Amino acid sequence: MSGEATEAASSSGSTTAAVAAEAAAAAEQLKEQGNEQHRCGNHLKAAALYTQGLKADPTNAVLFSNRCAALLKLSKTTKALADAEECIRLRPDWDKGYFRKGAVLEALEKMDEALESYQAAYQRNKESKQLAEKVRVLQKVVRSKATAAQR
Repeated sequence: MSGEATEAASSSGSTTAAVAAEAAAAAEQLKEQGNEQHRCGNHLKAAALYTQGLKADPTNAVLFSNRCAALLKLSKTTKALADAEECIRLRPDWDKGYFRKGAVLEALEKMDEALESYQAAYQRNKESKQLAEKVRVLQKVVRSKATAAQR
């Protein structure tokens, strides 16, 4: 490669990196704004801000997780489930996507599947008392449903 070609490629790479950094910063700012709206109970506005953030950074698993939570508060379970699954696809080792999926499935009263998701979350974060409690409670629910079905 000639010196000019190498310099152009290097310049192009740094431009691409700068654009990516700018998009990530915009997504982070929108996430923070969405978090504030979510804390205030403005779940529709929060979901819209997370969506804007995802336009800037479509591989941001945290934004999918947060939008999932907002959508679940709005009872938009189909969209919330899709966001939880995308979060898991993007960050399969992160417990939060599995937790979000469990919460959606629990809202849909799919307790067996919810339990599986909570267990997957707990496997990734065994320090979480919240996850341990969710697993324990759902195990009881699933057992009692199975017992009732046998009667």
